[in-house]
Amino acid sequence: MDRIFGPSGLLAQKMSSYEYRPEQAKMAQGVERAFAEERFLIAEAGTGTGKTLAYLIPAVLSGKRVVISTGTKTLQEQLFFRDVPFMQKKLGLPFKASFMKGRNNYLCRRRFKLFSRQPLLKALDEVSHFQALKKWAARTRTGDRAELEELPEELGLWKEVCAQSETCLGQSCEFFDHCFIMRMRQEAAGSAVIIVNHHLFFADLAVRMKGYGEVLPRYEALIFDEAHQLEEVATQYFGTTVSNFRFEELARDIRREMAAAKLKDEVLLRISGALLDGEDQFFGLFWEGESSYRLRGDRLGVKVQESAAKLTAGLTFLSAHIEGMKEPPEGLRALSRRAEELKGQFQEIMGLSDDRMVYWCEIRGRGVFLHSSPIDVSSELADQLYSRTKTAIFTSATLSAQGNFWFFKERMGLGRTLENFPEELMLDSSFDMSSQALLYLPQNLPDPNHPSFITRAAQEMEKILKGTRGRAFLLFTSVKNMEEAYGLLKDRLPFTCFLQGQRPKSTLIQAFKEDVHSVLFATASFWEGVDVQGEALSCVILDRLPFSRPNEPIMEARLERIASSGGSPFWDYQVPSAIILLKQGLGRLIRTRQDRGVLAILDPRLLTKGYGKAFLESLPSCPMVHDEEAIERFFQRWSERSLTM
Repeated sequence: MDRIFGPSGLLAQKMSSYEYRPEQAKMAQGVERAFAEERFLIAEAGTGTGKTLAYLIPAVLSGKRVVISTGTKTLQEQLFFRDVPFMQKKLGLPFKASFMKGRNNYLCRRRFKLFSRQPLLKALDEVSHFQALKKWAARTRTGDRAELEELPEELGLWKEVCAQSETCLGQSCEFFDHCFIMRMRQEAAGSAVIIVNHHLFFADLAVRMKGYGEVLPRYEALIFDEAHQLEEVATQYFGTTVSNFRFEELARDIRREMAAAKLKDEVLLRISGALLDGEDQFFGLFWEGESSYRLRGDRLGVKVQESAAKLTAGLTFLSAHIEGMKEPPEGLRALSRRAEELKGQFQEIMGLSDDRMVYWCEIRGRGVFLHSSPIDVSSELADQLYSRTKTAIFTSATLSAQGNFWFFKERMGLGRTLENFPEELMLDSSFDMSSQALLYLPQNLPDPNHPSFITRAAQEMEKILKGTRGRAFLLFTSVKNMEEAYGLLKDRLPFTCFLQGQRPKSTLIQAFKEDVHSVLFATASFWEGVDVQGEALSCVILDRLPFSRPNEPIMEARLERIASSGGSPFWDYQVPSAIILLKQGLGRLIRTRQDRGVLAILDPRLLTKGYGKAFLESLPSCPMVHDEEAIERFFQRWSERSLTM
């Protein structure tokens, strides 16, 4: 690693702009050691460390087949389209890499054929979108949705034609030999490095756990980048979700498969209609004012149970009728299997019987989703992942809280056995935060729970933004606060104001970059995975500490579990998880050695509450100020410095 990352190493020889970073070299050595000794490693690498090459180079040199899992498609694409070619061409490392996404990113030729026979378009603009889709489907070599740049990201039409595991016929499909999913898997099977995202990785793990085969080829080592997201993603895939949409799609596909087989069966048509009527009645019983709530026995009264019994009977009738047919087409056989799987999941959720799970309902748009989610994923990870993996690297810019990895290890079930007892590396940022950044904490704001908080906070934001001349992210912990602050400030600020939701995320970020003095109002989805370098982003303002809502179903269940085992829900979970999220939000600011900016946190509890010290000790080491004039002086110094350079 010294011969590669050292001051006169291979990277320095091949890159004219290379800067030796001791932290990067140290991480590369740690990763190399983990591969050689077949052990686990947790590595927190601050912004600017260059952690991607620090794990990618030793991974390739290990000679093992490695799966690299990222938190976002953006990082996935950066690895495959930028870092891998650099290593192959500039460093001369001969290895093959492949890029895998989840099924729903790819076109299913069979579903597209069925849909094209009777295209049900919901709006006029979908007519032109469908025509563009048809032309693309005839010429694409990959079937990857990303090629359709001109079509909206949230195109409802795509859901009708994309690949899905429950509609897949496998080798019985007429398009099996030309399947985009199979082609992707074949490519991966011959690769040394397989680049995926966390959602695909855990979808594969869930499939393996159920004994349904596998999505990813066999691998010898794992690297999780943006590993702070793993618990949330694992929770999603280790659980079960049943929605009104799944019943609607099943009923629709009955008619679609009948049309494809030119089958006239009045019983099947009646079953399809009964499923639609039954799901409408059943899921209608769950509409309430809340967007999410726990499912307990008192929520599932007689009406709900009677309605559920009708839906269950409908699924039984469907599978029994198809299995009773003399020679049902393969498409209908797949529907029978879908109905049985859906029935099992539906009955499991309605039973509320597993005390390791939290059962809850979520209202989203016109969808009603019933979930069964694990309260703790650590045991599943230990049993299903760590026991089968000798080498695993967990890395991110934010894994520690209060100077240690205890919270991350506890939530991930790491260190409970000698086999998964990890080495730990905590590497500072390669940037000089003491000179590049300023932490601003106003002292005169009310408690965030006070009715006047957002009005006063908006006034404070206005003062800060005048000193920074815009160029800021305003990050909020709730949509309500974001919209209220936007309403108060959009006509008072002499800068362009962008609001999350007004345009697609990528479009908003690009517009923000181009309009240098603009201001972006956003919530959780902009707290991480957003990279804006240079002058366009010179200030990040957070309205309050990002504590998760304690009454959110999964959070509530986790806090109850910690309390029942004698722990402190606040100190053992809420504080460390909020610290990690806060560090992510602040991590948007300093992205290069040339960047400089102000971190402003408007939550007075940092200075008035005992736990405020825990947050402050976890933040980057930079000067702390309490008056707006210090912000102006900070930028003035940098302006003067740039003039003398």
